[in-house]
Amino acid sequence: MLVSNGIVGSVGSVEDATGTLDFIDVPWAEAAKRLLRRRTKGGLDFALSMQHSQYLFHGAVLYNDEDHTVVVRRPEELALIVDLSQTSSVPDIVRQAALIGHAFGNQHVPVEVDGCCILMPMLSSEDLMTKTVSDLKLGELSLRFDRVRLGASRPLLMTGLTHE
Repeated sequence: MLVSNGIVGSVGSVEDATGTLDFIDVPWAEAAKRLLRRRTKGGLDFALSMQHSQYLFHGAVLYNDEDHTVVVRRPEELALIVDLSQTSSVPDIVRQAALIGHAFGNQHVPVEVDGCCILMPMLSSEDLMTKTVSDLKLGELSLRFDRVRLGASRPLLMTGLTHE
């Protein structure tokens, strides 16, 4: 079994690695976990024990020696994407974004902002997530469900109470 004590770099810093490049898929919900154990895509038994406050971003190198380099790959996951780019004014965009963030934050759904889009992981059904937005009476918004890499570079934003 290969064991890692945390992130040792990023994939860009080990491009000249001589060992086998292997990947471990880590969905957004597990990216901040301190302890993980699973098989890499190449079939290696792999264990991770990280320090607090580390985050497994897409391309994080967890292990690197002359035989193996293990890199985090963030898989695409189903998410609700609300596109606010067609909104006519900045005050309307701010209002819509704040209300959407508040509504989903009350449900403890983390959000990610990408340009004028708000992305939220599927933690319930498509119908319930669509209803949550439509109940806000924000007018015609572009809503779609798609597979995206959530929290690929940093944690999704959480609102509400945190439990330490």
